[in-house]
Amino acid sequence: MKSLKLVCMAMLCMAVSLVSCSGEDGETGPQGPAGAAGVAGTDGADGADGISCWDLNGNGVGDAEEDVNNDGNFDAMDCQGADGVDGADGADGVDGVDGADGADGVDGNANVQQLVFDISDEANYSSLDFDLTTLPNPVTNYAFLYYIQQPNGLRYSIPGGLNGNQFYTRVLLNTNSGSVFINFHNASTDAVAVVPQGLYSQVIIVAIELTNTGKNSENIMAELKAAGVDTSDYNQVAAYFGLE
Repeated sequence: MKSLKLVCMAMLCMAVSLVSCSGEDGETGPQGPAGAAGVAGTDGADGADGISCWDLNGNGVGDAEEDVNNDGNFDAMDCQGADGVDGADGADGVDGVDGADGADGVDGNANVQQLVFDISDEANYSSLDFDLTTLPNPVTNYAFLYYIQQPNGLRYSIPGGLNGNQFYTRVLLNTNSGSVFINFHNASTDAVAVVPQGLYSQVIIVAIELTNTGKNSENIMAELKAAGVDTSDYNQVAAYFGLE
């Protein structure tokens, strides 16, 4: 028993000696290199397909009632909603300033008269005269265009040269009597020319009323020219005024 106590005491003394003789801890050493990457794990399972916007019942199949726009296809166009109600109209803007008045146009055909005189029975004449007092207003209220027609329907503007320029015409308007005179002259001598019967069949006079104060024949001719009407061409004048 005494021997056991001695042994225990000896072991205790040894332990104390070991503890009292241990030194202080040293500094932490540098970090070692990173280890190699581990092997990649396997891919996860694919997620389930989403539901298309047109697939109203979610069965993944295009059904007749899901073709909303009736184009035979099942796509995003079927997912568009109906047009909304139109918005209210905005308030009217302020009226702009009136522009300047344009120039007066040529009088309409309601103010244009056409007088046709038959001369087919006139024989060997040097002048013709016609009464214009049948017009609704005095002759001073009109601008006149004159034409002479052959039996074949060809019409020529007068005054001017006729019959291959063998003779020419002069037109005189007597505003007092309301008559117009057409005189024929030899083109080479200026002498009075004699026109044989049957060479011409009609004289056509177009009377254009001067409806605006201050307007005269020159104004009418200028306005017709500006409108692209050749007054020497009866057909253009007739078409413009609706005379035929």
